[in-house]
Amino acid sequence: MAAPLKKDQNAGWYRFSIGAFEGTVIWDGWIHHSYEGIYPNADAQEMDRLKAQYLLPADYIPMDLNPVLMNTGDKVYVIDAGMGRSIDWFGDMMGRMVENLRASGYAPEDVDAVLMTHLHPDHACGLINPDGTAVFPNADLYVCETDWEEWTNEDNLKETNTHLGPWTQVALDAVAPYRDRLKLFKMGDEIAPGITTFSVAGHALGQTAFLFESDGEKMVFTGDLAHHEVYDPHHPEWYFHMDYDSDPDMGAKAKADIFDKVVAEDITFHGYHFAFPGVGTIVDAKDGTYRFVPQPVTPRDP
Repeated sequence: MAAPLKKDQNAGWYRFSIGAFEGTVIWDGWIHHSYEGIYPNADAQEMDRLKAQYLLPADYIPMDLNPVLMNTGDKVYVIDAGMGRSIDWFGDMMGRMVENLRASGYAPEDVDAVLMTHLHPDHACGLINPDGTAVFPNADLYVCETDWEEWTNEDNLKETNTHLGPWTQVALDAVAPYRDRLKLFKMGDEIAPGITTFSVAGHALGQTAFLFESDGEKMVFTGDLAHHEVYDPHHPEWYFHMDYDSDPDMGAKAKADIFDKVVAEDITFHGYHFAFPGVGTIVDAKDGTYRFVPQPVTPRDP
């Protein structure tokens, strides 16, 4: 008997643990981005070598969107909110966070706080529904002061010939229903016991890393510090994009520094744009490069 092709996949969530904390990666979808402008200081032959070795697509760079929910037992945190469905600038493959959140056993109403690594569209627009209301109606919104200054500065709206104006407008729209629950913080501040912050600035001037620690185990969430699980560990010196990096040199240095840190301190790494779920270990290759070893996605207890 003939049957129609399903053309769908199992629910996009992945459970893991860090000490007594339980985490859930919530897949929001993926960006289909050409290589134009990507890694502008990369050696073309080296990029081709990596594409061939790792069987990567030749004409586009796949980048998943992997927001994370962390349940500390006391509170439920979400780290970044995905692209959502209020805009479709980068295609219609995103905006799946809420349905996958519910599939994982949580509801948006369960979330106590949203921690923003930065306010770029594919991290912040998922804060709101298409009608502009809050996706997370009970959540406080945590944003670094530096990032807030960069991406909610209304003077940017005059910059209509670059991404700066449109990206600022969608950031302002995304944070609007959370203004009365906004918690600005400085780099290095503690958000709560077991949750600290530090700078990974470059891609955005206020881009923040959130370090969760419980029972001696650590995990770091770095937003857009790195965009791909192969290219960035192999070549942390490669810029991501000259148009979208606020400070490309600073961003490249931040990558090298954080890779050193997670190796030295045995910190589990999360790549927001790495292949789902983006959870794994950074390994030092002893030649100035690194490798990302993902956790296997298997049906077992976290």
